[in-house]
Amino acid sequence: MNLFGKGQAAGAAVLLIAAFALPAGAAETTIEISVKDNKFQPAEMKAPANTPIVFKVKNLDGAPVEFESEPLEFETVIKPNMEGVVKVKALKPGRYEFFDDFHQGNKGALIIE
Repeated sequence: MNLFGKGQAAGAAVLLIAAFALPAGAAETTIEISVKDNKFQPAEMKAPANTPIVFKVKNLDGAPVEFESEPLEFETVIKPNMEGVVKVKALKPGRYEFFDDFHQGNKGALIIE
């Protein structure tokens, strides 16, 4: 017995194929941060839960920064006047702190809701 009417089965197959054909990064949340005068701008941002995060960090200062987070499990050096990208797995709701290991006073937080 066919549960779909004529033409509906083909439509359902197309929807199924389309669901698997989504680009790999379609569900990512991109967060852009800059570092100026040894401060993250913005210092706090929000993102949805259960979605991979991509940080794009622009270092606008004349010295390198070490963008680091123990709870988010990353550490990367970004050279002066350059941009770095850090990918983080999907997260549960909570507050996740990050900092510049070269400038300990430069701290920020990612709030996952």
